[in-house]
Amino acid sequence: MSAMSLDIFGALTGLFVIVYDGQHALRFTLGRAKAVVGPGIHFKVPLLQTFKVEETKHTTLDLEPQVIQLNDNLVYEVDCKVVYQIVNLRKAIIEIDDLVTGLQNRVVIAVQQIVSRKDRTTVTDVDQMCAEIREELRAVEEQWGVRILQFGFSNISPSPTTLEITQLELLAREKLELYGSLREEGLSEEASVALISGAVVSVHPDSPEPMSRRRRSQDAALLGAIEDELEEGGQTRPKEAEEEIDPFDLDDDDEPGATTRRP
Repeated sequence: MSAMSLDIFGALTGLFVIVYDGQHALRFTLGRAKAVVGPGIHFKVPLLQTFKVEETKHTTLDLEPQVIQLNDNLVYEVDCKVVYQIVNLRKAIIEIDDLVTGLQNRVVIAVQQIVSRKDRTTVTDVDQMCAEIREELRAVEEQWGVRILQFGFSNISPSPTTLEITQLELLAREKLELYGSLREEGLSEEASVALISGAVVSVHPDSPEPMSRRRRSQDAALLGAIEDELEEGGQTRPKEAEEEIDPFDLDDDDEPGATTRRP
């Protein structure tokens, strides 16, 4: 007889219940929880006894994506998964009406509380956040008879608006560093800003400081030499202007009363 046939026969007769591998069942007698039974065929008294069968093997919960605002007002999209196992079937059945739904809600609350305390820097420390969430769920494990085997994030990413803000901030920081480097190399403010922004403008970059000092000293020396030549020229020009007068070279009109000899 196949397993399905046994299930149908048991349901029709109400004489036994089948518990499969990876399952356990809690037996109730007159509404009171009694023993926990493992895999196998278990007979029951119709109308007086019932069995509540639950999966006790490793179970994975894939939580719905969450949108969480961080401590610095940035918004992140978070996906996470939980692997758990029932270790105390009595608590898992009696203490909560729906273990799966209750566990999902408690994990969501824990994730919201932990991630919302982070900022854009600490939210990247995934291991630390997982450890804090596991610690937050310790009370749930003890109360509901489950054990969290593994918790992890399948996705932690900024929202489109947050991503745009982050990229703009990084771009501004890179431009500021580039501006400082250009200024250290001797470019003027106008030239540095033009190179960073990509603007096409007419600029006159300053010369490097050593070259500027050399040019200033050369200009000063040249100016001094020009001044010296001007001073020397002022002193020699009157002497050159004077001409020697030959007394024998005078005409009649040059000296009154003078007579001219003729051959």
